[in-house]
Amino acid sequence: MRVTLNGQVVPSDDQWIYDWFGVDAFSPGTVRKALADNPEGEDLELELNSPGGSVFAGFELYSLLREARCKTVAIVQSLAASAASTVMAACDEVRMSPVAQVMIHLPASWAAGNQNDMRHEARVLESITQSILNGYEAKCRGKASRDRLDRLIRAESWLTAQEAVELGLADEILFQEEPVSGQVLNAVGGGLRVLANSAASGRTAEELLVLYEQLVRSGAAPAEGHPVPPEEETRAREQSAGRPEEHHEPSGGAPEQIVQDWRRGARLTLERNRFMEE
Repeated sequence: MRVTLNGQVVPSDDQWIYDWFGVDAFSPGTVRKALADNPEGEDLELELNSPGGSVFAGFELYSLLREARCKTVAIVQSLAASAASTVMAACDEVRMSPVAQVMIHLPASWAAGNQNDMRHEARVLESITQSILNGYEAKCRGKASRDRLDRLIRAESWLTAQEAVELGLADEILFQEEPVSGQVLNAVGGGLRVLANSAASGRTAEELLVLYEQLVRSGAAPAEGHPVPPEEETRAREQSAGRPEEHHEPSGGAPEQIVQDWRRGARLTLERNRFMEE
């Protein structure tokens, strides 16, 4: 059976308010009913498209799905963010559209009072953070350490489908006819997203730098609309064909210059992100 979970994650007692105004939302009650209605022996597929919502409603949904007697499959079509990522992590299998994203971050709340009240609220939020990490760590099954997940959650990380699979938060990317290397796709598919999360995934960012250099120096054709000057394109092709490089002037070489310019920019981004993370 297939069920759509769109919109905010809300407590069951609040579901009627959203329904009354025609606003997309789902609650533990939504999933309880789906589990009860799911035919014997069938998988329960959950189309998940949500920015998140109530952390404790998310925890209840997590527990319901973990103890389900049927196989549960999350299908992330666009976004599984915040509390919705906890719901996603509860499913036996997570499939993501290649254009979908998972967003994980620290929980937030509102507080008023004196300094003791504020310190107490901070301790509560840290406790909730550890509970969220428990769910992620269980889903990853050792593919990502708790320490790495902790860094990602504190950096407010937006993850591509490839990155989610590499971490173990997702199991499959939809619409792919052939299996591909998750690590390489993490570097290529993630693009500058890898650099944005470099405080937690610096190794992958370093691999991206190396890969980019290899692509440019091998004479790989740029995307349409970003042409390399004709003389430099010829040079790159001849180099890749094994022709002597000494026939060309080394100064002003576009492929090498592109590498150097991009590396400087990438390094600066890496250092900025590391500084901000500290």
